[in-house]
Amino acid sequence: MVVLDKTEREIVKLLQKDGRMSFVDMAEHIGVTEGTIRRKFYRLLDEGIIKIAAVTNPFEVGFNAPAIIGLNVDQSRIREIVEKLTALPHVHLVVMTTGIYDIIVYAFFADNRELAEFLLEDLSKIEGITNTQTSLVLEIYKQDFEIGLPQRQEEGRRRRRRSTSTA
Repeated sequence: MVVLDKTEREIVKLLQKDGRMSFVDMAEHIGVTEGTIRRKFYRLLDEGIIKIAAVTNPFEVGFNAPAIIGLNVDQSRIREIVEKLTALPHVHLVVMTTGIYDIIVYAFFADNRELAEFLLEDLSKIEGITNTQTSLVLEIYKQDFEIGLPQRQEEGRRRRRRSTSTA
């Protein structure tokens, strides 16, 4: 786990609200120099802590058959299967889960024919998948990537600071 300092945490929060916010605006909001923001931003980006992207509504850009696919797999091959799934162009989210499915995939397709080809050709070629359950997404009510940051990390830092300052 990466520990973010106060400025880096604020940068992440601001970018989650407005991914196009300028370094100057962030610096003014946080109360540091633009150079500090720039340096910390590129560290966050280079270390894979943040990624800047445009989020589209799949239906508005022609993906009329987005799907959530639950997979049960041979547990001894799970890493190999995940690697193959992440390489597929239609797939945009792959997560290992507990519960009914071992892996859940979120993928976007132009239409049902494209989805069928994916299920019958791409998925069927991946050895170790034992069962699939596909659900078509009919409508998206919320698509929010403003995840925030865990409070535990900040609270732990505060406790450590207090214990070292009272010693």
